[in-house]
Amino acid sequence: MPLTDLPITVPVVAAQDATDVIEVVGKRTEETLKIDRRTYQVRETPNSAQKNAVQLLRGLPAVTITPDDRILVLGSGLTRIYVDGRPYIGDASQYLRTVHGSDIERIEVITNPSAQFSSEGAGGIINLVLRKSRVEGLSGNASLEESSYGYALGDTTLNYKAGDWTYQLKGGGNVGTMLRRSYRKERSVGMQDDSPLTVNRETGLHTYAGTVGRLSGKASYKLGARTSVSAQLGGGGGHDIVTDKVDYVAVTPDFTPFSERRRLSSIGSYVTGELSFDHKGKKEGEALNAAVQFYTNPNVHDVTNSRLSDGRHYTLDVRKPSTSIDVQIDWKHPMVAGQLLSLGSAWHVDDTTQIYRFTSNDSDGLFGSDINDAYDARSATLSAYASFQQTFGALTVAPGLRGEANRRQISSPGVATVQISRGSLFPSFHASYRVGKKLHFGTSFSKRIDRVPLEYLRPYGTVEDAYTLFEGNPRLKDQSTNAYEASVQFRPGKIELGATAYLRETSRLWSKSYSLNATGTSVYSYVNAGKSWSNGAQFDLAFPIVPRLKASASANLFNERTPVDMTDGQNMQRTFRYTANGTFEWNGKDRGSVPGDVAQLQWSYNSPSREYQIRKGSWFDFSASYTHSLDRTLSLSGTFRYSGRTNQRLIAPLVEEISSRRREPEVQIKLQKTL
Repeated sequence: MPLTDLPITVPVVAAQDATDVIEVVGKRTEETLKIDRRTYQVRETPNSAQKNAVQLLRGLPAVTITPDDRILVLGSGLTRIYVDGRPYIGDASQYLRTVHGSDIERIEVITNPSAQFSSEGAGGIINLVLRKSRVEGLSGNASLEESSYGYALGDTTLNYKAGDWTYQLKGGGNVGTMLRRSYRKERSVGMQDDSPLTVNRETGLHTYAGTVGRLSGKASYKLGARTSVSAQLGGGGGHDIVTDKVDYVAVTPDFTPFSERRRLSSIGSYVTGELSFDHKGKKEGEALNAAVQFYTNPNVHDVTNSRLSDGRHYTLDVRKPSTSIDVQIDWKHPMVAGQLLSLGSAWHVDDTTQIYRFTSNDSDGLFGSDINDAYDARSATLSAYASFQQTFGALTVAPGLRGEANRRQISSPGVATVQISRGSLFPSFHASYRVGKKLHFGTSFSKRIDRVPLEYLRPYGTVEDAYTLFEGNPRLKDQSTNAYEASVQFRPGKIELGATAYLRETSRLWSKSYSLNATGTSVYSYVNAGKSWSNGAQFDLAFPIVPRLKASASANLFNERTPVDMTDGQNMQRTFRYTANGTFEWNGKDRGSVPGDVAQLQWSYNSPSREYQIRKGSWFDFSASYTHSLDRTLSLSGTFRYSGRTNQRLIAPLVEEISSRRREPEVQIKLQKTL
């Protein structure tokens, strides 16, 4: 979605001034015009400081947050997270929960990325641009959060600026239960097509708890007025515990009821680092940026112990160290007036090992045989891109081309080594046209790819629970997407209107395929199901209702044609679905130098959908928050979150499952101090 140089007010995170409502302002950045994104400025207010990155993203146009905190752009696809224009390597979901509004300067939503970004991530990109300390001396913030789930989370950021040197120290951690979720399932199994069905029900409680600590330091130095270097080193570790308590109840008399208590103990640590160089040329828009990042988990050890009430038990022992390295260099060079040439190259490596051991006392072999297995996997991608931006009055066009060569290797004892080597070209085209200061049009095209995660290619199966086995598929191919978009933005006064029409064609679509093995266990694997088409439109609206109260709403309409498995053969099915989200925000009057109170209501809804063998029901998510400033630098916020039950139905050969799960309602209290 192209970026306009007009203010785009969307009432979701920060107050514009003492008399306005809370809002994020989308505007042209100080850098050269970037026509492949919309930018939302995060203002420094108590309300924005109280929120983490996931909460800031809720309610933004084109962004949907699911009840399990997955981030979708335009309602589908795999979304990549970038920080300061570079891919985040590491646990992005954990990072987004720990970075706060006081650390973020702006958020860029890129629904159709240009050639300067990695081709991976067909769902789009969200880029967080972090705030840089410009105040001499000591500054920063500290926060403490508690939840009705039973956890406490603390984070501190300290900045110290002295002349050309800037130092940053970040520390934090959490302890307690981070998630509680209940679930239900009814499972019907027929060992042969004409055999009577065996039916049982499952009811369970899933909890995620643990103790985690993290610490990082960063030093930056200005070599000159336009040049700076920085180095960052951090690390952390902890002990996570995931517990499932499940009761299996008979529906038909041929099923013997029992209960299961399953406990996953995960101990791990990580080290991450970055070295970067940034130089701005004398010409407006000229820049040279280079960075090297690494992330390593030297020791991740997962042990799952399951005990069943009928005396059976099994143990999973998995060690899975991994390392990622990312090297990136970008050069932007303005030519004659209205022209900008961008060149760049990147090298990305993922290296992982898994040592897997499964043992059980089940003499009937219902869990499968005991296994000692392992694999080593490595993926390396070398890429280069060129894009050229040309302005003709109110029209700006930017064609681009990216080339990537990817090589992957997966080896396992006793199994033939899987080697994949592919090179591809990924073109992109973006155009932007402004009609005065109120109306803006844009259009774009890009080719993207989702490369198969290394764990999907492993040549052996792994046990997930008493009735589910995941089987790797070394023959799984990458899925690629051609994305077309056209958009319009209109702002008559304080009202902001936007619309985007899009078409996405995905080849070699990944889908989960389930079957039943000889012992009655559900076995699933990822397969390339064929081609899918999705066309639709996104509409967003932001407007003031009364003074100090503002509303925004966004809706996505999808007309999809996807492959489905009908148990008697594959077919194509057309489906219409939609997603919607909205925000209401009220900003109270300031009390002298103390900011006014802030109240916010947010909701999201997703209609039913179909994916190969799985039918997914609708879901909704609702949150309400209130922020009160105790003084100019101290604020207290309370948030209530309620998610509806998510339902799905699996229909596969010889097995059918109807399941649902619901995240328990949660109340969060957070105290934030600005230094």
